[in-house]
Amino acid sequence: MKNKYRILSLVMACLISFYIAGCGSDDSDEPANNSPTVDTFIVPTEFNPGDILEFKVLAYDEDGDPLTYTWTVSAGKLSSTTGVSVKWTAPPDVESVAVTVIVSDGVSKSTKRVKKTANLKFVPPDPIEEIIPEPDPEPLEINLIQPGRSAAGIKLGDPFKNVEKLHGEPDGPLGVDRHFSYWDPNKGLSGFVDDKNLVRSVFVRRPNKAKTRGRNGIGNTLEQVEKEFGNAEEEKPLIHGEKKHWYWKKGILFTYDVDNKVVRIYIFKPHAAAPGVAGAPRHQEMRKAAIEDLRRRETFSTQSGD
Repeated sequence: MKNKYRILSLVMACLISFYIAGCGSDDSDEPANNSPTVDTFIVPTEFNPGDILEFKVLAYDEDGDPLTYTWTVSAGKLSSTTGVSVKWTAPPDVESVAVTVIVSDGVSKSTKRVKKTANLKFVPPDPIEEIIPEPDPEPLEINLIQPGRSAAGIKLGDPFKNVEKLHGEPDGPLGVDRHFSYWDPNKGLSGFVDDKNLVRSVFVRRPNKAKTRGRNGIGNTLEQVEKEFGNAEEEKPLIHGEKKHWYWKKGILFTYDVDNKVVRIYIFKPHAAAPGVAGAPRHQEMRKAAIEDLRRRETFSTQSGD
């Protein structure tokens, strides 16, 4: 009998335990805590430098949890970083400022809001100007003849010391005649300098290999030269086996032999007025100087056996 009551007591105890467990709380059935809801976020859209503005936020929590507020700005100064409202001093030198508030209930995920306010007085800085270096001047190529400008690296108007740097010491020192030559070691160059030692004219002869841009130099034919330069402005007839074609406005003279092949080239300052045409006295002086340089050069050539 006692065993019967003991078994009944155990059954009742089990039933009571199951009942209590069934009536207990189940976390999986509890509703989730809600994040705060921001109802109103007040940030002025514009500001002037130095303005003191007020930012506000109105928020609520469905679960009734207490809320905290955290403020940040990308520029300027806040009076506080907490609370439903803060004051802000606007900076002078930014285009716009981002205002951020984070609302937290301490339980669920925080709610974040961001707005921008623009500087009414902002002036964009001038764009940084890209400095493009000036191109280097056209090099004086050692094998290039440029009418009225240069020949074989020697530029008209340059100091004679530049010629010496390029070609070395001339055959002899500059004398009262102001003539220089590089027949030895067979460079085929000569010319004259003025009283300031500036190059006034340049002569090219064999074996120098300098040519014009049209590939005309010593040994080319009259036909080839005229294809590049056209007809000469003045032609001197054949005398002592040579004839001369002047291009006064270009600043170049070609001397041809009996076979119409170039034997010498003379570079000088271009003249605006051709011989026989009324021009300023300066042009006539330049023409006389060019002719005199040519005559003097031919005298030197005769004396040296060239």
